[in-house]
Amino acid sequence: MQTLKNILDAELDRLISIQHFQEPAVGVSSGFKYLDRAINGFRPQHLYLLSAAPESGKTAFLLNLLLCITVKKKNPAKALFYSLDISAAEVAQRLLSCNSGVTMEHVFYGTTKSEVIEKLYIDVDQIKDLSTNLFIEDYPSCSIETIRAQLTELKAQNQLPSIVVIDNINRIAVEGDPTPESDDYGVIPASLIEQLKKIAIDFNIPLLISPETSPLDPDVETDRMPRLYVLRQKNFNLHLIDVVMFLLMPNYYAVPTGEDDINPGHVSRAGYPLPKGFSEMHLRIPLNRCGPITTVYFNANMESQTIMEDVGYN
Repeated sequence: MQTLKNILDAELDRLISIQHFQEPAVGVSSGFKYLDRAINGFRPQHLYLLSAAPESGKTAFLLNLLLCITVKKKNPAKALFYSLDISAAEVAQRLLSCNSGVTMEHVFYGTTKSEVIEKLYIDVDQIKDLSTNLFIEDYPSCSIETIRAQLTELKAQNQLPSIVVIDNINRIAVEGDPTPESDDYGVIPASLIEQLKKIAIDFNIPLLISPETSPLDPDVETDRMPRLYVLRQKNFNLHLIDVVMFLLMPNYYAVPTGEDDINPGHVSRAGYPLPKGFSEMHLRIPLNRCGPITTVYFNANMESQTIMEDVGYN
């Protein structure tokens, strides 16, 4: 039980902290102003779900988010990333690409262009001091018990991360919970969401999870929009999830333009010309226990894996 005075004192401290750091005082800032405004930061004991159709830039979004949390923002935090789809080396390559703006092709296969190599060297030098804030595990598969054991060990070493992010929870095994049939594509073990929510509560951390399960209904071809009921059908217990986010790459409207530095014929939802190589990206939030039901708008360059908020529309 708390007195009103104690509650008001805590609220005043929160407002002062927001003024100082320009980010949520409770939980971990995403580094994206308008996303923080929508979800009030990533809060301890909360479970967040990022879902998208295949090839929608989901992993790229997660990596940009991790880069903002651990390196770019004013008050960087520690994060643990379980990459169950790609190796730690590829994670590092993609992070280097999205931070420097150098295309993935140049980072993956190398280049003889001296200006590109120099840019990469400068970029590595700029972020390497803060890169210890990000832990990466790249098991091709893991279990709930493995995740718990690693977090327990990190906590004992006073290295518990401020946020844990898991890419592709479909690869997580749950002891005593049978693996779904192979023809049930996208279905997760029945108790997986409950076990992940318990981890968030027990370790007092925010947990952001991403499945390979597509939120699209194959029987609905009119708009191809993600739907919450599709996730429910795949054993996603939505009553245990605090925030659900759908990542979308919509079509664009063509307008004539002669500017060299603008992607010809493409504008954002706000009507602003998109920078060359960038496309519009929407983050729809249809379930939000921390704020409003809304959409946050981004611009994305998938060649360099760079994603930034569309400040002209948000």
